[in-house]
Amino acid sequence: MIGVVQLRAEDELVTVLAELALFSVLFTDGQRVGLRDLAAAWRLPGRALLLGMPLTFLVTAGLGVTLSGLPWPEALLVAAVLAPTDPVFAAAIVGREEVPGRLRHLLNVESGLNDGLALPVVLVLLAVVGGPDIEFDALAGELGLGVMIGVAVPMVAVGLLRSRFTSTTSPYEALASVAVGLIVLSLAELTHANLFLAAFAAGITMATLAPELRVPFTSSAS
Repeated sequence: MIGVVQLRAEDELVTVLAELALFSVLFTDGQRVGLRDLAAAWRLPGRALLLGMPLTFLVTAGLGVTLSGLPWPEALLVAAVLAPTDPVFAAAIVGREEVPGRLRHLLNVESGLNDGLALPVVLVLLAVVGGPDIEFDALAGELGLGVMIGVAVPMVAVGLLRSRFTSTTSPYEALASVAVGLIVLSLAELTHANLFLAAFAAGITMATLAPELRVPFTSSAS
């Protein structure tokens, strides 16, 4: 606003900062929901994710075509971006004790998973909208490699943390998740894997294998 820093939307710095921000959000969201959390109470979040979000996606896409005159690929892309619940809105409700526990759990699980579930759809639609020369094999390889890195790195890290030779003391537990995130980010960059699916898969894997690390990580992040 005061003209000291000149930035445009297409600048590399803006792209890098946006990627880091989205990586951090997806990694943090993934850590909110482990497989044990889903197994304990999956009915309401499952309905929201498997029924509510797809219906919202289809209705939003239809409105984009009929009211805004968008072509179907663009309308589907807009719908995929808007359909997931806003995590900031959900966090404001999840943290309030007066809200019923079932509703807080529903929003916690749904808002933690919906971004990651919608992400592959957004990436594919971005490729479709971007032009006719779509290399779906390369795109699938990037997505698959991202998931593999996101699962493998936390598995190795948790195994090392639970070894008596490489375990960490409690003051440094908060750094374990941060270190895993940085390693996943670096490997994804080096191998050209998808950063965002790697982040989300890493967060879920950490929450599943080492749920006790969520508390120190959340405390340090806040």
